[in-house]
Amino acid sequence: MSNRIPRSVLTALAATGAVIALVAIVFAVDRITDGGEVLGDVEVAGVELGGLSERQALEEVRALEDRLRDTPIPALVGGHVFELTPAEIGLDLDEEAIVGQALAVGRDGNIAAEFAWWAGSFLDDPVSLDVPYTFDEAALADLVATWEVEGIAAPPFPGDVWMDGREVRFRYPNAGTGIDADGAIAALGAALVDPVRTPVELQTRFLEPRLTNADVDAAVAAAQALLADDIVLRAEDLDREVVVPQEVLADSLVVRRDDGGEVPEFRFRFRTTDILDYVNGFAPYLETEAVDAELIIDVETDEVHIEPSIPANAPDPGRITNAAWRAANDPNRTAELTYREGRESDFSTADAEALGVKELIGEFTTFHACCENRVTNIQLIASATDGAIVYPGETWNLNDHVGQRTREKGYLPAGAIIGGELYCCDDAINIGGGTSQWTTTLYNAFFFAGLEDVDHTPHSIYFSRYPEGREATLGWPAPNLAFRNNTDHVVIIKSTFTDTSITAKIYGDNGGIEVEAGLSDRYNYTGIRSVTRPDPDVADCDSYVSSGGSGGWSVDIYRYITYPDGTETTEEWTWHYSGAFKVTRVPVDPKKRPGSTFCKNQNNP
Repeated sequence: MSNRIPRSVLTALAATGAVIALVAIVFAVDRITDGGEVLGDVEVAGVELGGLSERQALEEVRALEDRLRDTPIPALVGGHVFELTPAEIGLDLDEEAIVGQALAVGRDGNIAAEFAWWAGSFLDDPVSLDVPYTFDEAALADLVATWEVEGIAAPPFPGDVWMDGREVRFRYPNAGTGIDADGAIAALGAALVDPVRTPVELQTRFLEPRLTNADVDAAVAAAQALLADDIVLRAEDLDREVVVPQEVLADSLVVRRDDGGEVPEFRFRFRTTDILDYVNGFAPYLETEAVDAELIIDVETDEVHIEPSIPANAPDPGRITNAAWRAANDPNRTAELTYREGRESDFSTADAEALGVKELIGEFTTFHACCENRVTNIQLIASATDGAIVYPGETWNLNDHVGQRTREKGYLPAGAIIGGELYCCDDAINIGGGTSQWTTTLYNAFFFAGLEDVDHTPHSIYFSRYPEGREATLGWPAPNLAFRNNTDHVVIIKSTFTDTSITAKIYGDNGGIEVEAGLSDRYNYTGIRSVTRPDPDVADCDSYVSSGGSGGWSVDIYRYITYPDGTETTEEWTWHYSGAFKVTRVPVDPKKRPGSTFCKNQNNP
């Protein structure tokens, strides 16, 4: 027996293989050329998507959504025709999901499955996609309820309670013919994506109201109980209260029937704006006082700390309406008025911290005898300076701060240098005499704080109670004492005194510098200057020396400043003490002074 295959069979097999190969090539070419397109004959709600790219398909679906949203659906109710515009109930197609479904057609499974679908697509019907979409069912239900009233001659009435001004009104429920709401919503919901817009006939049926007359009576009683009398909102611990009148409650009461449950319920609330507007009218009375922060400086220990501010307390607006509701439901018609932190104080804790006052940065003390007029003056001007605040970059001067020294302010006459002579006490300059001791004390305090010297003038006569060269006098309006706050923080001047001493302290933050003082030897000595003073108390042809005077000299004063990084600077001032005049007192009339012709004749009668 021969095992040879006939030639005719081989020829047939070859032809079949060629066809299969050709089909495979066509399938492969089709897949390569259709890589990013919707395959086959695919449509959604009558819109053909086959052969479109993803972008083109998305544009078509969006155009479909616009048409469906804007094209009304006829609805037939009791012989009336109503229209539902899907856009009004928020119809929203999931465009991305639809296009994703379209692109997945023919691409699911392995290559064999895809080939099988491809081969069958030439014979099968078009693929019609589902339309995923959403809409507002509550809005559709409200619309159906409106059609029920407008399209049916005898619709049911569910019963209602409402406010008419300040009066509680009601209407009992009654049965009637109504729309099958559940069926209507289902039918209309399905019609939203029907491109043909086939009219939807809504079924009606006899409906019994779900509420009873007793339900309405109970709701009326509940509303009237809420408005039975005034209410009181009270903050016991703050001794504050506000009475909300019955009329305000009635103006703000809202009654609403909630049909969402199996049996409708009446819900009550007070309008927040009405209650708040009334209570806010009492805001000045209800609000507690804010307390400013306090920067406390202990001049004994030099400790600086901040007593925090306390904001004003005011009724919490977010809880006032709830409080009114509790009071209206309370047998005593009273509820707690809850407070919260309100307006910040004018000087807050943050303001105090921003001053940057950290520590004592400069101080100085001078001493004096007890119980003299000049001591009263020293203590008055020191007290007037106590607590002075100087902001960064600000120039502060003593005369501007304390003003002229006058009797009305309590200053007394005391010794003062007038015309190079220490004099007391019938000159206007003597009012406030001695205040230069405070000026010198304060000058040294800011000297050692490292603050910038703007203006100071030492005395013309040296007093041993002051540091030589490093002192300052004061007059009105000059000489003056001024310095500039060259730090980045506020500085505060404090003063303390005893019967025999005065101390100036400056607090702030000078960056941690260290200050030392230096003084040169005396040089440039000058002799005693003399002056003659007419004096009505001196007898004719007489004279006497009231002050022997003193010579003068110059000194150089140095301030050495060392910074935290180790760098140093030196500042220098020079002052010449001119000394006190030798004062000779003579008669007022020049013709009767010693050596005059008149006096010579008196001595030689």
